[in-house]
Amino acid sequence: MAYTLTPISLDLNTDMTHQCHVHLTRDQHIIGIIEFYKAGYTLQWEDLEYIRRRTDEFSLLPAPYDCITAMVIDIRNVTPFIDQETPIIPWRLVDEECLIRLVIPSDRVELYSGFFEPTWLTSDLNTALAEIRQTLDAFAH
Repeated sequence: MAYTLTPISLDLNTDMTHQCHVHLTRDQHIIGIIEFYKAGYTLQWEDLEYIRRRTDEFSLLPAPYDCITAMVIDIRNVTPFIDQETPIIPWRLVDEECLIRLVIPSDRVELYSGFFEPTWLTSDLNTALAEIRQTLDAFAH
C-alpha cells in the first residue's frame, strides 16, 4: 500500500515585491542592498514571511559572488509599520557581526529605534552605503 502524499506550495500569497542590488567596495567587499515594496496598508503573515525569506536568501548570494559582508534593507516603500517581532535581519549577519543598515522613512526613526539597533537606522540609502564603506575601509587600511 502506497503512502498518501498531499501536494502543497511554498509560494506566498502576497503583493509584496523586492529588488536586489550589490555594491562592491574598492577592497571587493560585497554590500547587498534589498528594497521592499508594499502598497497596501496592512501586513499579513505572508508579507512578513516574504521579507524574512528574501533577506535570508539574499544574505547567501550564489556564485559568482561570495557571501555578502554587509546588508542594507530598504523598507521605505513598505507603507504599514513593521513591528519588533518581524525577523527581517538574517541571523547569519547578526552572528557574524556583519554591518547592517535599515533604510526607513524619516518620520519613523523614533519608532523603529525603540526595537531595532539605533546605529542600524538611517533614512537615506547613500548615507547607509557611505557609513558601511567607511567602516569597511577602516578595517582594511
